[in-house]
Amino acid sequence: MMVAVVFLLHAGARIYNNSLLGFGDFLEHKGFPFGFLLAWAVTLFELIGGALMFFRYFVRFFCLGEIIILIIGIITFHWEKGLVGVDMSLSGAEYSMILITILFAIYIAERKSRRNISHLL
Repeated sequence: MMVAVVFLLHAGARIYNNSLLGFGDFLEHKGFPFGFLLAWAVTLFELIGGALMFFRYFVRFFCLGEIIILIIGIITFHWEKGLVGVDMSLSGAEYSMILITILFAIYIAERKSRRNISHLL
């Protein structure tokens, strides 16, 4: 549940701080078309997906989607900055790598729990 809260807060902060335009500009600078719309799509995915994950709905779908988003972030931004953000900036990939690992573990655990529940029914 705490991982879901992290994504809810991340998306909520982006909306609250009105940083979607900057995020969209950044995405366009990195070569993504329709950066502002893509920024909204990522934000809504994290917001809605985080809420659904919190209540254990579409958990595996959210985990896979967010893993893809994080991998794209590592490739397009963090990779050139290095593994660890030693200058206290947002440059390192270590945080994204930890989130990917946690999301993958949740995906596997959710899959096993669904399978175990189906045997009981």
